[in-house]
Amino acid sequence: MTAFKRLSTIALALLLVQSLALADGSVREYRRAHEHEILKEFLDLLAIPNVASDRENIHRNAAAIVTMMQRRKLQPRLLEATDPAAPPAVYGEWKTPGATRTLILYAHYDGQPTDPNKWSGSLPWQPVLRSAALESGGTLLPVPKTTEAINPEWRVYARSAGDDKAGVMAILVAFDALLASGARPTSNLKFFFDGEEEAGSPHLAELLRSNKQLLQGDAWIICDGPVHQSGRKQVMFGVRGDTNVDVTVYGAKRPLHSGHYGNWAQTRPSSWRNCSRR
Repeated sequence: MTAFKRLSTIALALLLVQSLALADGSVREYRRAHEHEILKEFLDLLAIPNVASDRENIHRNAAAIVTMMQRRKLQPRLLEATDPAAPPAVYGEWKTPGATRTLILYAHYDGQPTDPNKWSGSLPWQPVLRSAALESGGTLLPVPKTTEAINPEWRVYARSAGDDKAGVMAILVAFDALLASGARPTSNLKFFFDGEEEAGSPHLAELLRSNKQLLQGDAWIICDGPVHQSGRKQVMFGVRGDTNVDVTVYGAKRPLHSGHYGNWAQTRPSSWRNCSRR
């Protein structure tokens, strides 16, 4: 079986589990039945500053996620790099007896640095509800009481309300809904929540190497990206990334006439470079 077919099979298996749970509306009903406690848990998490370089608060975030995972019996633990200043990753797992494959669910809990003075009507780590998007004239709303309905069109405004504490919450609440529906995962599930993705995850490679056996799996499901513009869910193979390159360019110290110098130009007193090939 090719790698692509194997990944396709895994992804389809995951979607099948979702579709079985959605067939009778059980996931939607779970959300409706627990929406107030879900919202509170989310707002509590958003209230903790989460810039990766803020060591004290980033550890508060990790501790909060550990507590959230303990409530779900996901056996959480922190994975730490040798650099004591590096944010920890939060790991957890749910083992299924007889499972022959393992899926690893990824999201990150850190956020980009921000200037509070550039926020309109609220502060980055003081989450608020709005009746609609800010650019559409959304007004501030009080957090609804448990006896009040929550409009799914309301918006939560806070740093990382989307990217990517929403991914952490979505994974954990989806797991809750899956179990509450009476379904059980057919694969072992591992959870990996990164604490410095917005800083480039400079310690991720070390964590993967030092926890190679723990993080063995058949596929990573990366929950960090927008929905399709149509609003429909989508599964994509591969993830985005970037590669950084430092380039040193040698140039002339003064204007050069091609009739005199042609392809060759002196760039340093004792160094000659072929400019046509640099």
